[in-house]
Amino acid sequence: MKTALTKLASLLLVSLCVGGCKTLPLVPHAINCDVNPELLASRCAAPKIIPNDITYAALIDTMQADRNALRDCGKTNDALRDAIKQCYQATIEYNQKIDAINSSQ
Repeated sequence: MKTALTKLASLLLVSLCVGGCKTLPLVPHAINCDVNPELLASRCAAPKIIPNDITYAALIDTMQADRNALRDCGKTNDALRDAIKQCYQATIEYNQKIDAINSSQ
């Protein structure tokens, strides 16, 4: 009987010690930076080659086409820049949450 009480007391003492230890809280899922795959796959158009015997009208058409391609490329770069800024901000907020969890320990 005495050994059973000793074992029970030891078990209670161990459970109290384990229960008194700090437990690690669960950390939320890592952030996910969603960027449109089409934006990531897109590339800026190369400038058109201007042949030596080009007419003035064809030269103007080529320059306008290059200007439009450059404008489209700028829009794509702006969209990617905005996505990176959002991801950066989300990363900062996530890290602040992790720091808050760690400081509460």
